[in-house]
Amino acid sequence: MGYLQGGLSNWQARTGDCRGSVGAQPAGAASNGGLTGRLTEVALGYQRTLLENPCDAKALAGMSLVALASRQPQAAVRMAEAAVSAAPEMVAAWVTLGQAQRVSGQVEESERAYRQAIRLDGRNALALIGLGELKIASGRAEEAVVEYELALRRQPTLVAAHMGLGNALAAQGRDEEALERYRQALSLRPRLAEGEFAAGFVLGRLGRAKEAEARYRRALLLRPDFAAAWMNLGSLLREQGREVFAKAALGRAVELRPDLVAGFVNLAILERERSRPAAAEAYLRKAFALNPEQIETMIAWCQFRAAEQDLAGAWQWLRWALARDPSHHYPEAVNMHGILLHKERRFEEAVEVFKEAEDLGHCAAASNRGNSLLDLGRMDEALRAQEAAVEQESSSAGAHYNLALTRLRLGDWKRGWPGYEARWSFREVHRRPRVFPQPRWQGESLEGRRILLHSEQGLGDTIQFCRYATLVAARGGSVILQVQPPVERLMGSLAVVRAGLARTAPMSETVRDFDVECPLMSLPAAFGTTVETVPWPGAYLGADPEAVFGKAMRFAGAGLAGKDSRDQPGGRRLRVGLAWAGNPRYKADSLRSMKLPVLTPLLRTPGITWISLQKGLAAQQLAALPDDLFVWDGSSCDRDLAETAALVATLDLVVSTDTSIAHLAGAMGKPVWIMLPHLGDWRWMQDIETTPWYPTARLFRQRRTGDWAEVLERVIGELTGLLTDGEGR
Repeated sequence: MGYLQGGLSNWQARTGDCRGSVGAQPAGAASNGGLTGRLTEVALGYQRTLLENPCDAKALAGMSLVALASRQPQAAVRMAEAAVSAAPEMVAAWVTLGQAQRVSGQVEESERAYRQAIRLDGRNALALIGLGELKIASGRAEEAVVEYELALRRQPTLVAAHMGLGNALAAQGRDEEALERYRQALSLRPRLAEGEFAAGFVLGRLGRAKEAEARYRRALLLRPDFAAAWMNLGSLLREQGREVFAKAALGRAVELRPDLVAGFVNLAILERERSRPAAAEAYLRKAFALNPEQIETMIAWCQFRAAEQDLAGAWQWLRWALARDPSHHYPEAVNMHGILLHKERRFEEAVEVFKEAEDLGHCAAASNRGNSLLDLGRMDEALRAQEAAVEQESSSAGAHYNLALTRLRLGDWKRGWPGYEARWSFREVHRRPRVFPQPRWQGESLEGRRILLHSEQGLGDTIQFCRYATLVAARGGSVILQVQPPVERLMGSLAVVRAGLARTAPMSETVRDFDVECPLMSLPAAFGTTVETVPWPGAYLGADPEAVFGKAMRFAGAGLAGKDSRDQPGGRRLRVGLAWAGNPRYKADSLRSMKLPVLTPLLRTPGITWISLQKGLAAQQLAALPDDLFVWDGSSCDRDLAETAALVATLDLVVSTDTSIAHLAGAMGKPVWIMLPHLGDWRWMQDIETTPWYPTARLFRQRRTGDWAEVLERVIGELTGLLTDGEGR
């Protein structure tokens, strides 16, 4: 199933967040808001002038700019007001007042000041730029474009106007146009740190991460104390899985700007992804203490609590955020509302809320809406929503990934497999993707070259796709099959390995001697696999005969009839393997796995000897079975799946939820019945009872979400039919 996506995992300072003054702002503000260096000299000069003439308008306006540079907006407003009182016809004084009022949050007053400057001098570009900045800040980016274009007509080489126009375009999502404006500004002023920063921001949104990183680093070379650039660089590095470097960059950002709320939020996100919830919570507390009213921090808290499976806490933070944002200026709050509804399986409501977030411009909401529609069984609508998400944000790996999963689910494998490659750029799937100096194999003739085929996700995935190793060898490749330890010995049963055309290697081994590489789950794309061309050479995995004999001897009594009235005529009971729980770390494990007590009606089916194939903590549930039920513990102590395969070889049937055991039985050609949730994994497709991956498998899907009882009724009915007929199906 698809991934729900929130936006604060990508929270960066925007293009307009760190722009400088539109006027002649004195340089040299210290990171802590004090006066140092050149700024101190400028301030002392203005003070000397004011001692001689307290009504000197130029000096008053200059002191206003000094106050702004040292982050004292209220003092800046007072100085600017004194300047316009002293010289009501001085355009620069009105521009300075507009700027000071804007920074202090006096939006209406700021606009009046800028318009007064324009009335005094209709050609004053700085007033137009200030008005444009104000309009961007108040969500009127389209209007801001007009002001900047007017400013550029007056002064075509004014760098601030090019930067402002770029910011206005970026605020509307017109990133390519914005990038061109930033390039123009940099051509006029090549050493402009703010220009490099802004270019980095839009390049990041365009999915051009390497270029974005280079721009941020250039900005930092020009201005090492540029806290927002450090923060965005850290966020970019985190997205690339370079967590140590990300932590250093984000730490530098908050060191330079201890009041940088977004810096602490990004650190919290980083620590949450590193599975360090205590550290994440500590950073969120710092962010909240700095500004208890900031909605982004509340949303970050909501995301954190949801990630910790504390839905009640997540709802509380979300309600606070929505209460402070009744006009929905923060689409991410609305998107999170949809995510929480989806997590509570209130899919109809989630669809409506995601549509609202989408209308507000949230880039991931359409994809999220598609996921809720999938759970409702509205497949065509879900596909259209996922397609719309990609159209709206073509650089979103998450949108491409979710669209690919939907296409694969619906049987459009021709487009689904290539799109599935987006997982390598989507950190929800691969936080730290393996990177090789050797090129990725795309399906071409290998002509004796050595190829590394490597596992990337779960054990079941490895079992499902290792069949392609034979096809790769047929293309002329010398295959190295690198897999997880629990399946390494099992891979020795592949015909291509037994024939000496491939060798296995554990994931712990550093393999260097190869020419090309390909992840196992990219092989269907390389071979252009369709529903009709799934490779099935027959059972392609097996068990060592001696191990099979050993398992048969160990469970020699399992399946022999006793005096139980439920025994089959002829003295033999069906030997059925059972697995009910998968890897608990899988994100949707709660939907696909069961607790053993749920299976009690199935275990009471007459004529069946049940042998557990369950591993891990779930196997401990065997000890709590009622006294009148007995299930043999066949696999909890197996050292790997090769041992389990030996036991599976002795069975008549395997019944499993969506686990690696289901894949193992299918790959061995053993009859296997797979019990699936209402919305199963994409590989089992939709509304079918068989699968092209395993011809001996039957699929038993929930007809209603969460209703395992009805699934068990059907399985019991089919088992009873087997016993009645006296033959396998």
